[in-house]
Amino acid sequence: MSAFDWSKTPLGAMDAWSPALRLSVDMILAANFPMALRWGPELVLIYNDAYAPALHENHPQALGVLFTQTSPEFQASIRALHDDILAGASPGYAFEKLPLRVTRGGKQELGYFRVSYSPVPDTTSANGVGGVLVTAVEISQSVADQKTLRTTQERYAMAREAAGVVGAWEWDIKANKVYADARYAELHNVSPEFAEAGLPAQSYTPAVHPEDADRIRDTALKAAREGGDFSEEYRLVQADGSIRWIYTRGRAYLDDDGQPHRNTGVIVDITERKQVEEELAAARAGLDIAAESAGLGRWDYDPKNGRRFWDPRVRAIFGLAPNVPASAEAFAALVHPDDVEGLNDAVNAAMEPTGPGAINQEYRIHRGGDGALRWVEAFGQAFFEGGQCVRFVGVVSDVTERREAVERTLRQEETLRQAVDAADVGTWDLDIDSGALTWSDRCYQMFGMQPGDPVDLETAYSLIHPGDVARVRDATVQAMDPAIRPEYAVEYRAIGRDDHVERWLGVKGKVFFGDDGKAHRFVGAVVNITDRKRSELHLRLLVNELNHRVKNSLATIQAIAAQSFTGERALPQAQEAFSSRIVALAEAHDLLTRENWEGAELHDVTARLAALHGGAARFELSGPSIRLSPKTALSLSMALHELATNAMKYGALSTPEGQIRVVWDFAPEPGAARLDLTWTESGGPLVKPPTDRGFGSRLIERGLAAELSGSAAIDFQPEGVVCRIRALLEA
Repeated sequence: MSAFDWSKTPLGAMDAWSPALRLSVDMILAANFPMALRWGPELVLIYNDAYAPALHENHPQALGVLFTQTSPEFQASIRALHDDILAGASPGYAFEKLPLRVTRGGKQELGYFRVSYSPVPDTTSANGVGGVLVTAVEISQSVADQKTLRTTQERYAMAREAAGVVGAWEWDIKANKVYADARYAELHNVSPEFAEAGLPAQSYTPAVHPEDADRIRDTALKAAREGGDFSEEYRLVQADGSIRWIYTRGRAYLDDDGQPHRNTGVIVDITERKQVEEELAAARAGLDIAAESAGLGRWDYDPKNGRRFWDPRVRAIFGLAPNVPASAEAFAALVHPDDVEGLNDAVNAAMEPTGPGAINQEYRIHRGGDGALRWVEAFGQAFFEGGQCVRFVGVVSDVTERREAVERTLRQEETLRQAVDAADVGTWDLDIDSGALTWSDRCYQMFGMQPGDPVDLETAYSLIHPGDVARVRDATVQAMDPAIRPEYAVEYRAIGRDDHVERWLGVKGKVFFGDDGKAHRFVGAVVNITDRKRSELHLRLLVNELNHRVKNSLATIQAIAAQSFTGERALPQAQEAFSSRIVALAEAHDLLTRENWEGAELHDVTARLAALHGGAARFELSGPSIRLSPKTALSLSMALHELATNAMKYGALSTPEGQIRVVWDFAPEPGAARLDLTWTESGGPLVKPPTDRGFGSRLIERGLAAELSGSAAIDFQPEGVVCRIRALLEA
């Protein structure tokens, strides 16, 4: 601005500028959001750095350019708007969600802005208006977040363009009924209940100030007659005698025959704005209105004299009453303790001659009055003279909702990421039109590939187990058929490209169809279900094994019963023998159950036997680690139990000094692995060979030999029984 030769423009040298123009330029340069001025009849352009991206390659050549030097299309669009403002015929214009192309990082992109055109008073100009203030607040993120929202009623669409307390109304001209909301009714001294039901237009007019009544009536009738937009400011006399200033804006509609039909609009309570206008100079008032419409509060600090100024919007944001003096103490008391140091550092740096000269800081406050925690964003610019900061001005806005929206989005994204990680889920996205396939890193892992390697649909098919390819292709084709549109859910085997690992994958997806009925996008998720499939297979094997074991156990029990109840012994002795053998069978089953019926260690079998028949002190167990099959473990346990039972009744375990020695080793003969086990009793009573063989002996010598494809022999030596067993380990 200082280096530009303004004497070559209709504005003349800066020294000759009017106070209003200089003040307005100071204010836009202090702001960190897009603002511009078009000054004088020629509408000479002045703008700040934040406005530059909207000018694209025309920056900085656009500085000082006349309105007539812009493109014809641009002039045709907004020439009438500027003329109305300069002529004093319009209080200004505002445009919501205006799409504009801006330049960022050397590239043009479409952004959305809230743009307002406001008159800037200047007592030196003919009409009292020196120029037009242009403010542009970018709302691109807000538009993106709310792109699915649509306005359903015109009065609320216009209400969102205004700021402050809003009332809305609609006038059915033919029925002469005005329907209004509660705020509109209260300002016009009308019962809200009756206003909602509809009242004649004359029910509202008594509240209009007498000096404004004729003007408002003429405006309303003219709009009803001609249709189109209208706006007015007028006063309302309240029930308590106080005066409220109202700004109304609306639109009148004609029916198909061109006759008055209805009009609708909104009102804004602008009493406070009027009070500010009365208190401040004309140039400052116009700028205040523009800042308020953008939701910004203006502050001004004179370091030399220690004077501070906060406009009403600043006070509203910070919850400060109008009578609270503007002071550093009042401000500091509201700043969150954790943000005080950072904020002070930023302010001090901005006011240092060697510093950045500007501040853009977000910080927290506890709002005065209600103590609510709010996030505030401040923009400011320092001005220096003689190496000293002589002025520090800027704007402030409440950005709590924006911060909360960002943090909420971050939390949702993190929650989703954690859920995907916890569930071991990969994601994929297929652009059907281009064939481009995108995988997440987890998806690459499931197919045994390095993340980032190029993939397409045929690559994915090539990694599917040959036995499952046809089924997966068929499911994919059906999912993309607009006539079927089934749910896509398929399970198949994949073979890793790099690691060659076979995995079971569960895949679900959804196809998105366009208005043309064709499939355009296919997205979904994939889960590694290998463990589940293995568990299902293992469960089936266990069930089959259980069926087999139950049948074998029933057959064993049947054999035990048949041998125990032969009539050769009394029933009590037969019952005792049967129970004892069933307990032995149960013990063997317990041992195998702990091993999931996959076999048992011979050490465990013999140690369990010793614990059940006198304890470890009565037994000497010796031999290498030998793994027995379930069948061998069960049969050998039953045989050892019979030997131990006989030893307790007649042999070594029937006396306190008796001992049993059990030794084993692998049989030396070639072929299938076999076990050699010897049972030796000592310290018991003198042994006499029996005259006949009981069930226990027959179980060992005949049944065990047949069951285990081996041999067993019991030798009744006088000093103690000796039993030698040879058995197949994998019987």
